[in-house]
Amino acid sequence: MLLELHIKNFALIQEVKVSFNDGFNVLCGETGSGKSILIDAINFVLGGKFSKNLIRSGENKTFVQAIFLIEEEYIKDKLNDIGIEYEDYLIISRETFKYGKTITRINNTAVNISALKELTKNILDIHGQHDNIGLLDSKKHIMYLDHYGDTAFIEKKKQFEDKFKEYTKLKNKVNKYREEIQGANQRIEFLKFQIDDIEKHELKSGEDVTLYESFNTLSNSEKIKTTLENAYNTLNGSNYGGRSIYDDLNSIVSELIELEECFPKIKGVKNDLNDAFYVIEECIREINSLSGEIYFDNNELDWINERLYIIDSMKKKYGETIDDIIQYKNSIVKEYDELQNRDNEIDELEEKILIFEKELLVLAEDLHNDRVAIGKKLSEKVNNELKFVGLEKSNFGVDVRKLSNFNSVGNDEVEFLISTNPGEPMNSLGAIVSGGELSRIMLGLKSVFIDRDKVFSVVFDEIDTGISGKIAQRVGEKMYDISKKHQVFCVTHLPQIACISDHIYRVEKKVQENKTFTNIKILDSTEKIDEIAKMSGGDNITEAIRNHAIEIIRLADNKKHRIN
Repeated sequence: MLLELHIKNFALIQEVKVSFNDGFNVLCGETGSGKSILIDAINFVLGGKFSKNLIRSGENKTFVQAIFLIEEEYIKDKLNDIGIEYEDYLIISRETFKYGKTITRINNTAVNISALKELTKNILDIHGQHDNIGLLDSKKHIMYLDHYGDTAFIEKKKQFEDKFKEYTKLKNKVNKYREEIQGANQRIEFLKFQIDDIEKHELKSGEDVTLYESFNTLSNSEKIKTTLENAYNTLNGSNYGGRSIYDDLNSIVSELIELEECFPKIKGVKNDLNDAFYVIEECIREINSLSGEIYFDNNELDWINERLYIIDSMKKKYGETIDDIIQYKNSIVKEYDELQNRDNEIDELEEKILIFEKELLVLAEDLHNDRVAIGKKLSEKVNNELKFVGLEKSNFGVDVRKLSNFNSVGNDEVEFLISTNPGEPMNSLGAIVSGGELSRIMLGLKSVFIDRDKVFSVVFDEIDTGISGKIAQRVGEKMYDISKKHQVFCVTHLPQIACISDHIYRVEKKVQENKTFTNIKILDSTEKIDEIAKMSGGDNITEAIRNHAIEIIRLADNKKHRIN
């Protein structure tokens, strides 16, 4: 339930703070006084669209805050889901600056707009003239009808929707594969060329590194051979009959061994030179072995050059390294195989689609039968409501027709039909309904749906369009009846509706110092009489008009007592 509304710098409103009550609340005032601004402010704080033009002239920002009494457990569950702390009240505020920034808070915690809309969609429902226009759109009628279904129907519909999503995914996949196949032939040929091009050269990981080493060795074989031979001869020159480092070191070690007994300190040096002797001995053998491996083969060098040229050209085409080229080849082999197998995959998917279609057909048939039954119940309920608001000669009906194709909610097309006079054929709402009739039909539907909507509060904005007299009285009684279970707000100019209210608020516009201000005030019983007299007689309120206002309020109170 909406307890309080605080508005600052919103359109003509400089600052207003107003408290509301449960039951039937009426907002009245002259045309242009700002009643619709209040509704716009409520819509804004609940997450509705906002134009910077609604920021009061000369101000940099606007602010609206609404305080609600939390009455339903599922609202508390939603607050828990988004991590908002709460007690018994829900405080929602939105502040929008002229440069475009908006700050939204729930219980003083900043939230994004989607979280706000999700939370508030069941808190307060604003019903205005645009909803009546929406009723004329037959594409939305299936939404209205389904909304009247019970829990079992909603579960069936969800089951259909889930299966339809999977069905749609499969069809989209098949279409995608078909498009791929249409443009795949050239791609397949290109992939095959690349695969063959890579495979025919039989590249091996690290091959280029080994080839570069072999190339460097062969290219410098003469230099390497000469250097190794010189090193060998220098270290082990016995082959030439002379002394060598090896022989000299051997002699030095032998002489140092003889000194150990008389000069023990030499032992460490002797040991190091002895180790060096064996290291040099091993190096001589290794140099001799390596020298034997060195040769020069011009044919082999040419082959290595050619192989490295091929590898470099492959790198330019397929990757920076041989490993990159091999990885690329593996990926295109996979793509090639997938494209080659698309026909088989399409066949398998189409078999699954046929199975889904059969299952959807069964589910859609079940939904169709349910909708026909729901349509009969809805028609009966709405016709009862229409009789109450003066459309007793009208006949409201629901036409549920099967379509040849599935959509996300089945294979039905729903249209609301009406005949406003006996003997006239049923026709679409848009073809024959006047503004006053349409408002009452929407009120009838709202009366039927409101308990299923699970909303705390409902706002009826300009629902009195095109009605007067007894019909207006009936519309007021219907809204009062709704207010027994829900907090109701109604913007009206009609005394027949205002007189049956529990609380009446006057919205008025004043000009001070060339500035326009809108204020709102709750009226006491005396002021209520004056306001309803003004609605009936205009500015010239005579005693007779005032007595008439007292009388219609008394009669309304009696009617409220009977309704209760």
